[in-house]
Amino acid sequence: MIVSMLGTRSLNMSNDTNRRTFLKASGAVSTGILTALAGCTRGGDGGSNAGSSGGTSDGSSGDGSSGGSSDGGSSDELAIPLSEYDSADIDWQQFEGSSINIGAVQHPWVDAIKPAIPVFEELTGITVNWNILPEQQFRTKRQTDASTGAGQFDVFFMDQVVNQFRNEGWLQPLDPYFNDGSLYDENFYKPDDLFEASRWQAHGGGYSDTWTGLPITVEVQTQFYRQDLYDKHGLEVAETWQQHRENAKVIHEEESDIVGTAGRGQKGYGMNIYILNTLLRQKGTSLWTEFPTDSGLDTDGVIEAAEYYTSLLQDYGPEGASTQTWSDVQATMAEGRTGHIVADANMFWGGLTNDESSVADTVRIAKVPKPEGGKLNPNAFNWQISTSKNASNSKQGFLFMLWATSPPTDLWMNTESSGVFSVRQSVWENDEYRSKVGEDYAQVSLESLQEAAPDPFDRKYPQWGQRYSEELQRAIAGQKSAEEAMKRAATVAEDIYSS
Repeated sequence: MIVSMLGTRSLNMSNDTNRRTFLKASGAVSTGILTALAGCTRGGDGGSNAGSSGGTSDGSSGDGSSGGSSDGGSSDELAIPLSEYDSADIDWQQFEGSSINIGAVQHPWVDAIKPAIPVFEELTGITVNWNILPEQQFRTKRQTDASTGAGQFDVFFMDQVVNQFRNEGWLQPLDPYFNDGSLYDENFYKPDDLFEASRWQAHGGGYSDTWTGLPITVEVQTQFYRQDLYDKHGLEVAETWQQHRENAKVIHEEESDIVGTAGRGQKGYGMNIYILNTLLRQKGTSLWTEFPTDSGLDTDGVIEAAEYYTSLLQDYGPEGASTQTWSDVQATMAEGRTGHIVADANMFWGGLTNDESSVADTVRIAKVPKPEGGKLNPNAFNWQISTSKNASNSKQGFLFMLWATSPPTDLWMNTESSGVFSVRQSVWENDEYRSKVGEDYAQVSLESLQEAAPDPFDRKYPQWGQRYSEELQRAIAGQKSAEEAMKRAATVAEDIYSS
């Protein structure tokens, strides 16, 4: 039963800050991995850098094709032995001869799973056709496909708009497929191995009692710092936000060409507020004190968090801090122009330790700071794959989702393929994976994921979250006080739901 997968905790909106989550960390160390994945948390209109996360300018597939099946391969060349799936009490061949269309953004998860697609095709007899687009183009195509009832995509990437799609009746709940003995085997799939926050977001962030999709990757916030500068100035790794600020002050004042810190200042519901929401939750406050009438954005805890973040960037950040995107922050750190940052853990492998990084030998990772008396509660974001109510082959699509996120496939992707950011705790505890990414990185990421709490993406989050982020950007730019900005953001959010 579905309830047994989720445990005894309810998934209602009031419990949104109690969810536990996972992290991600790829073994791949190319800048391309960062470029593709860090965009996952952007969201909203953040400016010129908030558009695509890869792919070609004409919207074709990242591998040069607009679709089509994956590269073939005989059964004796399969990346994963078919015997890995023998234990599943699932009728893998029930849809032999059919095909599915997958709509995806250009993303490291796609790159990592593609070499294993012949395994799925051999196992099931189902042909896989990819439709891979740059992120913004994909989002437009996805909404058109779902809203018009075209049903072109049997499986598609889903993000912050999950509850908008669910509220409009465009998403198909997966629960009937979980309850179909020919499609699902709980002992094989091991749903409790998925991080709690990943399962929670797959239930609409607490707004849905049913599965809206299956999680494929997760991102979590961590702290990166330069060991050489910390040693030079006798600094300790910050455990609290006040220590983080004090470290930034020392570096900013003692180093002539290095700023104390950098952080996302640009508007966008995956930009500046993605960081601020961590701080306000750690202070014991939350988004929506009472949904949908009281946003909570004008409470003392939120205002204090906004005051801290805006003054941190104003006092010790780079010029133009209010326009910095995730990629600007990563570049500032990789180029050696700042002492420390708070950012998604994937940046460690994606852009801070590769050959192009000037701090590769000295950058270190730690858990995000927490307020005095507060608790560790970093933000996290999950991509998931879903199906629409009008999809032609949703059962076949579910079989793909199940296979793609199953323990054998997920472990192979992270240990043998390019390594994405697993939503399964067992991968993070796997010795081979930990050897691949490093013990420090794996342990910090795992502990952060276990304590993380994602943003609850209610159905109008893309609207009010964007406006909230615009107000925060104005505060960072010094155009208004943090208190004025948060009070205005609260009014806007509540007006959007009352209209």
